[in-house]
Formats: sequence, C-alpha cells, structure tokens
Amino acid sequence: MKKYIIKTLLLSLLVLAGCNEKYAEYNAPGEISDTSWIIGFDQNKPKEDAFLINIDTHISFLDLSQGTIDHEWIIEDGNFFLKEGFKNNDSLPLFIKGNETSTTDAKAHVLFRKKGLNPVRLYNTFSSPVSRETSLGTFTSKQVGDLHVVDTTFTFDVFGHIKPAFRILQDGVVVLEVSEDDMPSLDNEAEWPVVEVKAATALTYEDLSVEGRPNSRRWDVADGSPVSANGVIANFKFFRLGTYNAGTIKSNRSNIGRTYPAASVEKIIPLKVKVIQSDLPFEINGQIKELEDEVLRFQVTGEIEDFSGQESFFTVNVKNDNFDQNIAVTQAKKSDSDGTYIELKLSEPIYNSDVITVNYAGGSIQSTDERLLADFTAPKKVVAHFGNNVLPGNGWASFEGEHSSVINAYTQDYWLGANNKVNGSNTVGYYMRNTDKSFLGDASMKFESTDANPLPNVNLWGFAFSKPDPIKAGTYKMTYRIWLETGNTLKAIRTEINKPVFMQQVWDIENTPRGSWQLITNTLTLPQDVTATNTRWAFRVHPQLNAGVTGAQVLYIDDFSLVEIELRP
Repeated sequence: MKKYIIKTLLLSLLVLAGCNEKYAEYNAPGEISDTSWIIGFDQNKPKEDAFLINIDTHISFLDLSQGTIDHEWIIEDGNFFLKEGFKNNDSLPLFIKGNETSTTDAKAHVLFRKKGLNPVRLYNTFSSPVSRETSLGTFTSKQVGDLHVVDTTFTFDVFGHIKPAFRILQDGVVVLEVSEDDMPSLDNEAEWPVVEVKAATALTYEDLSVEGRPNSRRWDVADGSPVSANGVIANFKFFRLGTYNAGTIKSNRSNIGRTYPAASVEKIIPLKVKVIQSDLPFEINGQIKELEDEVLRFQVTGEIEDFSGQESFFTVNVKNDNFDQNIAVTQAKKSDSDGTYIELKLSEPIYNSDVITVNYAGGSIQSTDERLLADFTAPKKVVAHFGNNVLPGNGWASFEGEHSSVINAYTQDYWLGANNKVNGSNTVGYYMRNTDKSFLGDASMKFESTDANPLPNVNLWGFAFSKPDPIKAGTYKMTYRIWLETGNTLKAIRTEINKPVFMQQVWDIENTPRGSWQLITNTLTLPQDVTATNTRWAFRVHPQLNAGVTGAQVLYIDDFSLVEIELRP
C-alpha cells in the first residue's frame, strides 16, 4: 500500500509545556476535531526551535483523534517508549517498555536516546474523510483504498552529549592531545606529562570539540596570562617559576541565533606546565593602561622580585590643551593581585582626554629569575580609562528589541519611518533589524539600497534618547560599530540629535575597511542635560554627503555608545 505523509510539523500542533503527569489521565471531550494531537513541548521556546532537543530528553504525545479505525505511534530503533507512572526526577531508563518501535496507545512517552534526526510518526485511518483547519490552511486525509489516512511525521533534531576534545602545542609541536572519549581525572595527576616552558613564553590551546555540537568554549588557566580565553585557538603565556596544572576547558552549547538545547561540559587538561628560567629579555609586555582609580598598570615578561625606591626612574608626561608637563610618580610597586604587573601612582590627577606617555631608564627592577628589567626610553602611550556607555547597553542602542512588521510604527524606541518602505512594501524597508550579523548581542540594524542613483534619503529614527536615565551635559566619545559590505562605496553617514539643541555629526567612512566590524568614533558636546523629554536621534545615509556614489549599498550598524570624556580644567 502506498503511504501518504502529511508533514505538518508545527502547523497543526497544540504546544504545551506538559509532562507525563499533566495529562496521564486525560479524557477527550465529546466534541473535538476528528484529527488532533498534543505534544509536550517547552512552551518558552520559539516554534521553529521546538523540535531541537537534548539526547535523553523525553517527550509525551497524545492522539486526540476521534473515530479512528487504526491508530499507531511509530519511532526508530535507538529510541524507546516509556511506561506510565514516571515522574520527571525519576531515572527514565527504568521505565523503558522494551525494544518495541510502535504502540497503539493513545498516549506515547518517547525517550530520545539516538542523536541526529529522529522521526516520530502518527498513523491514523478513518472510515470517512477528516480534515483540520489551521491558520495556514486546511489539512485533509488522503484516501487509500476504502480508508482515509492521516500519516503525520514529526522530526526531532536530537543533540548528543558534548564531549570536549583539544590539543596543546608548544612552538607548533603537539605536546598533548585529548580525544572526545578521554576522561582525565585528578586521581592520576601524578602520571600527567610535564612540559617545560621558559618564563614569558606561551603554549597554544586548540579546541577540537565536535561531538554534541558545542558552539563556544572557555579556557581557564589560573597560572597563565590571560587567565581565561574563549577562542578556538588561544595562547597562554606563563611567567612565574614553578610547576602548574594546565587548566580546564568548558565546552558549551548555547543560544546563538537559535534556541539550541543548552548543555555544558568541563574537562580537565591533564598536563603539568613547568616554568623555568628564561634567556629572553625581561621587558615590558603589551600596553600601559590607566585603571579607574588613575593608577597606571603594565605587565612585564616575568614575575617581579619585590622592589622599592624605583619611582624616580619613571618619567610620566601629560599633554592636553595648554598643558604639557611631567607628573611625578609617588609610588611604583609590584601589583598585589598579579606579580607580573607594575603599578604607578601619580602625584596629580589625570583625565581621559590627556595624552599620557611613560618611559623607564636606569632602574634596578628585576625578575624572580634575576633578569634586569630592560629600559624603555621610547615613550609608551597610556591607554586611557573611559567609563561605561551611558546608553542602555544591549537594548535599543544595540537593536536587541524586536520591531513590528509594519514599517511606520513605533518599535522598541526606534522607528522605521514611513519613507523607509521599499517600493511601497509594508514589510521590507531600507533599514531592517537583522539577526544574521551582529557585533553585540543577537541583532544589528541593516541598511540596504538597491537603487543605482540617487541614494534614498531616509532616516532611521530613535526616540526617548535619554531613557532610562537623563544624560548630563558634557563632552562624549560617540561610537558605532559598523560593517560595510565588500563593494560598498559610501563616503559618509550623518547622525542627528534634536535636543537640547539640534546637533549633526558627520562620520567619514570612505576609507573605513570593508568586510569586517570596525569602530567609528565621533565627539559630541551636550550643552545641557538631556532629559526624558528628548524626542529623537537619527541615523542617515545622506545623499549630499555621498555625491557620485552609485550602485547597491549594504551596511550594518550596532552597539551605539556614548562615553563621557573628562576635560582637563
């Protein structure tokens, strides 16, 4: 007999957050659609992700169809039906019925123990035609001989257990490789291999995890620098002499654009790192940064021996408008929190609008392995400390809020105006919230113009600019993250803020690299506080600023930020 399958999936589902206990004693009412069913889904998931589940998850199914001649739930080998009576905290394998792959029970509780795509089939026959109306149309049984058949398949994507795999390399040579099936333990720590590392040199950590489809990881190396990292490949330097454990990896499956079933597994890295004396120079390593309390801090390539009396060997120069002088160092010391850092306290206040440089010469600071800190007489520029974004991060300033499908509607504090519509469409605009590409969070704002010439003169509007708190008067570093698609030839964009006074900001993007997220920066001075009565800000690809630009233009913006600039009095 030829079988007809109506693959309705989400079209005909009544989705519940149910479990076995909630409808184990369910009795269908007398009046009900001839063909109907319930599946015990997580109602917090988006419908398109309802069929994504973890291995060893159980799902309950209930056929509510009336007047069936034959009825059958069918599953694949590797999955199992469960007996009635279990609770959610029970050990479900104890309730497996056996190896049967079909049941004529109206209620079916399926334990998914097979990773990958797993169909669950409901096969019903009737003596007369049946149909079910949905918002997407009417679904009708197919006649097979004298019977009328509804043959429905629900396909679940089952994610297996995460099993981290990785390797550690030194100078490109593998010193340790751990497969997905290896399960290291501290119980045999004494048997771990040992790799010797010269102080201030690095090991490379490479994530090879595939099993369970993880989409992120975190390396934690307590005695390395940095102490943690998230990249597929990460480099950790070691500075302190001694022997240390190489750390751990945590493989994660989390929501990145889809509501994946969450999972996380941590695995020990079974390796000892023995840090030995280096024959490399003992020198500054990386940038000098200003901390929030105005202390200057920098790392060196080794652990520092305690020292004192070295302040005079540092020269700190500060420049700003009508200001150019050296500021004395009142204290130079090894950091209390990390012995590979030096901290400098200054005799006078500094501001993040200052240009600060530091040099060092003639001192006697040395490492614990007796290397003298090398002079750096070419001044090193300090990375200034800036406060937090005064705009609500990860919200409207990063386009995280959904917007209406109707273009000219107020939507989560930004508005896609009436003239944003492309060819009169109510659902497609020049500006559209986008979840395929983002710098921060799950979304960005996409501008796309297919007009050859001229560019569309349309705005992206924003409202309640100062929500949730007023923005005080002052000077701000104003930034966007922008992605200009390859082939984009735009020269500039314009932003506007209309209160307390109307202000325009022009952003030169003609030479901004294409094909990657870039930070663009401007300066904004607010002459008075911006309060809740502020009505709008605007973003515009202005035609007058892009004279001669033709062809399709695509860009994305994200992570709009205002950070206060401290002006020197």
